[in-house]
Amino acid sequence: LLYCRGHLLPRKLALIMMPSITMAAALMSAALLILQAQSFAPPTSSLCYRSKVSPQLQQLKPKKSSYTTSLHLYNKFHEYAWEKLHYNDESSYASTVPDNLKTNKSPVKGSDNNVVACIRSMSEFRKSDTTSNNNVEALRLVRSAFLETQTDSSEALKSPMAIHVLNFVMFPTTHIRDASSGAPVGLPIFGADIVSLPGNKHLVALDFQPVLPINNDDESSANMFPEQYSHLESKLLAIHAKYQKGSDEATEPLLAWGGDIPPQALRWFSPYALWTRLSDENAIQTVSTTVWDAYREYVDLYFELMDAVQEDLDDGKLEIIPGDEKNNAVLSGQREYLEYRRINDPARPMLQRLYGKDWAEELIDGVLFPTL
Repeated sequence: LLYCRGHLLPRKLALIMMPSITMAAALMSAALLILQAQSFAPPTSSLCYRSKVSPQLQQLKPKKSSYTTSLHLYNKFHEYAWEKLHYNDESSYASTVPDNLKTNKSPVKGSDNNVVACIRSMSEFRKSDTTSNNNVEALRLVRSAFLETQTDSSEALKSPMAIHVLNFVMFPTTHIRDASSGAPVGLPIFGADIVSLPGNKHLVALDFQPVLPINNDDESSANMFPEQYSHLESKLLAIHAKYQKGSDEATEPLLAWGGDIPPQALRWFSPYALWTRLSDENAIQTVSTTVWDAYREYVDLYFELMDAVQEDLDDGKLEIIPGDEKNNAVLSGQREYLEYRRINDPARPMLQRLYGKDWAEELIDGVLFPTL
């Protein structure tokens, strides 16, 4: 039996009507998508805060359907990486974000919800209070853009019609050279883009992005890491295979490949790029579990690489030569990457629509992809 306008329909009639009902649902979803895309009011300033969960909400059991209100979709992703950098409220001294760009919010028309932006960027890092050398030189810049749809009580809203975005990038120092040969050391950029958009569409890209040209057609011969760190590149290969390749031809990967990458963007993708699209009814659950696991493994390995580089800097095996710009392919590579992203940032239209053109352009040019 099926309810229709408050009446019970016989099973046979319900089955006859099912295609029409399905089509209507599809059309309704499309209409809602269009309405949602046009439903944001002009932006206003806001404080950037972490979502807090009330005790009452903590006791609620989530429904099986992914089309429910839940909490903290990407906050744990955001905080996981920053906590590894020992980021806290006292880290503001190292912030490179102008006050007017640190946070913003865009009210959602027809509701009490807001799309809240939190922007972080640092260029000075500390390992720990007990480390003798607290100036971590392997990294030159880490920054993130975190957008979260929140309710009027500052709780993250997780639904198929909400916007949640995390863009997290770590840039290694460009002036590192081998102490014995004097050759520049080309270290990859860490990039993570995890995006949920209205219509239950989720996009995930995790990568160690090359700054020097590589053979990205064959991960077995990419040789993207400097030779002394090749064992870590082998680890990356294994992590990538774990999530994007089945154990055999008959086994589906944990995260299916997201499709062809545009030719003009291939230069900035490695063979180890984890790239997937999710849109089924279990998409949000997959993001919270499988994608979460993959994200942590990629982040952990990148910090392992940076720790190894810092160790070699401390031991004198590597050295930093500030101001060395002649014949520095690493510096040129990062500059080309930043220019490409400034011009082609796919988040630009969304940021402009939510927070206004001036704010979005200042953020992209001055914080997310600043001139080097």
